[in-house]
Amino acid sequence: MATVTSRVSASDDDGIRYGSTFSTTESGLYIGNDGAWNDFGMRFTLNVAAGATITAASITFTANANQSGDTVRVKIYYEDTNNPGDFSGDDAAAFDARTRSAASVDWDFTTDWVDGTEYESVDITSLIQALVNEAYWSSGEHVVIIVEDDGSDSSAYRKADGYDSDSAAAPLLSVTYADTTVVTAAMDTYRRRR
Repeated sequence: MATVTSRVSASDDDGIRYGSTFSTTESGLYIGNDGAWNDFGMRFTLNVAAGATITAASITFTANANQSGDTVRVKIYYEDTNNPGDFSGDDAAAFDARTRSAASVDWDFTTDWVDGTEYESVDITSLIQALVNEAYWSSGEHVVIIVEDDGSDSSAYRKADGYDSDSAAAPLLSVTYADTTVVTAAMDTYRRRR
């Protein structure tokens, strides 16, 4: 098993949609429904081989404010595009036009957030597995993860740091995997030696 991590590493590698506007320079990422800021995207570099078996995956967020109350309900997707670009030049329409994966993961929670504390997303193993199984996937490419409100209670949201609020606390993707190509190669070597 191996674990790789990747943090949002540039201002244009995360962005948030609010109403008819999209911005890559806001003070944070809003998870849920604050009445306007509802959906956002994050771009990571992922060094996992095509076809690898994913055993764990999640995103770590750092709270940007103290927030509590009500149920946050969101859906998480990846952008179903080969090596998607960053969000520079995106407006709301361009962000909406990014192709969401058929696979998605629900993240529903009521946990209170304390400013500066790290919180882990729901497990997204199935999502990353679907991504590395895509015919176009190659290790070292970019993945865009999109988080959309999915009927959160009124004013139910949590605010996380993005790159522009605190680059050191920007979202961090963590993926644990078994590289099946390495296992296959080892087995082939073993058979040849017998």
